[in-house]
Amino acid sequence: MISIIMPSYLGVYKGAASSRDAKIVRAVNSILGQVYETWELIVIADGCDLTARIMQDNFDDPRISGYKIQKQPLWSGTPRNYGLSKAKGEYACYLDIDDVFGKEHLAEIVPHMEGHDWAYFNDWQYKNGGFLPRPCNINTMGHCGTSNLIHKPDFAKWNHNDGYAHDWNFIRNLKKRSGKFDRITGGRYYVCHIPGKYDL
Repeated sequence: MISIIMPSYLGVYKGAASSRDAKIVRAVNSILGQVYETWELIVIADGCDLTARIMQDNFDDPRISGYKIQKQPLWSGTPRNYGLSKAKGEYACYLDIDDVFGKEHLAEIVPHMEGHDWAYFNDWQYKNGGFLPRPCNINTMGHCGTSNLIHKPDFAKWNHNDGYAHDWNFIRNLKKRSGKFDRITGGRYYVCHIPGKYDL
């Protein structure tokens, strides 16, 4: 089984995507549509009552669980760590509330984890009227993020207050801890919040 960690803060902040109340529904529906069905979704409401109401009103699947924690600083790793602490899966990955999984995503990435502690894969971004793969580079800051990772839940933790560089610092931590990782050529993680180009 794979645990999907989804932190959710639906309050206002600079650079936030629009219509996130609708986007979280779209994101969860993309998980429900996976051809690989052995998953659990852990939604962590980051001090946000609206998240719990949306989940309760729209979804009734025993594979989905929700938790509310005290509001954390922007980009804090604490919500993801909380999700990892609740994870029952052999592996964990992440989905931001304003993005989606293609229906083959989990089926393509999970098999690559055999014999590895973690792995990374490309994502897909909207360009020239369609979605194209964007190469992920774990050796350059800003070229690989939370969404591009799968790992064993107890293998590494996020820092509480890394700021915008939280993804980069977590990847550096993964690399230090183990050389048993893989680059996955598959994966269908669609980045849907691209201001001025593609949005809900």
